[in-house]
Amino acid sequence: MGDCHYLDGNVKAEKMFKMTQELVRILGIDPARLRLEWVSSAEGGRFAEIAREFTEQIKSLGPSSLKQAA
Repeated sequence: MGDCHYLDGNVKAEKMFKMTQELVRILGIDPARLRLEWVSSAEGGRFAEIAREFTEQIKSLGPSSLKQAA
């Protein structure tokens, strides 16, 4: 069992994340566009930093390949 106080929510989230990673790979999407982080509700500053960092990472990647194909 994981550390989520909702019993096994983080374990289920990680399983879903791994399935989503595979789908992203199949679709030809850069896997850098997907990210999973464990952040406690008491870590507001850390959450904000992760969100800023990931936003910059996505911006630096430019438009997704799916957008270009549309």
